Amino acid sequence: MASLNIQKICKSYGKIEVLKDIDISIDHGDFLVLVGPSGCGKSTLLNMIAGLEEITSGDLAIDGERVNDRHPSKRDIAMVFQSYALYPNMRVEENIAFGLEMRGVSKAEREQAVAKVASMLQIEHLLKRKPGALSGGQRQRVAMGRALVRDPKIFLFDEPLSNLDAKLRVDMRTEIKRLHQRLGSTIVYVTHDQIEAMTLATTIAVMKDGIVQQLGTPEEIYNRPANTFVASFMGSPAMNLLPGKLLRSGDDYAVKVGGGSAEEALLTLPSHSDKSALSDGQEVMLGLRPEMVTDPVSAKAIGHDTVNLQCPVEVAEPTGADIYAITRIGGHSITARLRAGLDLRAGSTTEFAVDMSRAVLFDTGSEQRIA
Repeated sequence: MASLNIQKICKSYGKIEVLKDIDISIDHGDFLVLVGPSGCGKSTLLNMIAGLEEITSGDLAIDGERVNDRHPSKRDIAMVFQSYALYPNMRVEENIAFGLEMRGVSKAEREQAVAKVASMLQIEHLLKRKPGALSGGQRQRVAMGRALVRDPKIFLFDEPLSNLDAKLRVDMRTEIKRLHQRLGSTIVYVTHDQIEAMTLATTIAVMKDGIVQQLGTPEEIYNRPANTFVASFMGSPAMNLLPGKLLRSGDDYAVKVGGGSAEEALLTLPSHSDKSALSDGQEVMLGLRPEMVTDPVSAKAIGHDTVNLQCPVEVAEPTGADIYAITRIGGHSITARLRAGLDLRAGSTTEFAVDMSRAVLFDTGSEQRIA
């Protein structure tokens, strides 16, 4: 296990700047997930940690030691690639042991280490096979085993599950989570899948255009997004963002959504919410997660700061455990999440309850969260 400190790191290719002043620090045993859309710079940052890309400026430290100029083989890291990168002519046991053999580890020690890792990953029955005889999930386990057998300071995962089908991705995600809980290893994991980020991470760095938009726990990222990009990127379905205007009454505020040709909705903010950055008449973007727009019975069970509205049902999508409904508030289309079993029909009007206790507000100009 090791700590990792990234300070003011930049990466440029000629005049093109792909990473800009990246500041990230994690402690021993943390699971850091770098998440963002394609081209945001997350894989480039991972490669810089591995030593596969040069650092243009800034400092990278592992366990307090600056490693900017240290060769990849001297950083004591192990990397699991998206493509598995297994040797097709070697058996599974040989693939796992290859790195140890190159370091001069004795045959007896190699065999003991391979047996331990194979048992941990439940691939003992595959040790005599070659990669061509394995499924995608089995190959990924072997690739993980090759990294685990070295017991490095930091594990690096570069979108390791992107080649797997949906069910296998869920299974492997669970296995990676179990491994981290069992080993307490320091992990840096790259993905564009926000579900992977939310379920695996102790710390998430949401990236866009080479900039860390927000660094925090999954709970912070989900419930207190720093800006509208994080709000819309993290969460499935995405957070609803409704343009509105603040109206003040004494010490209380409400968000007016719609008006004019659209039906107006007035959504009162909780009295205990932070209003220091708010002002009467201010243009804002109201953020509501789908589960915050639900049926009155469900809303009553989770909070008291609710506003009930009659809204049209445009689409109802049963998923088994829930029903997602497309409705409108103040003329703006939003997604609501309701309990299964409700009789929702497209074209009807029904009562929705909006839980304002976890509502967030963004400034329309800067797109940064203000409350």
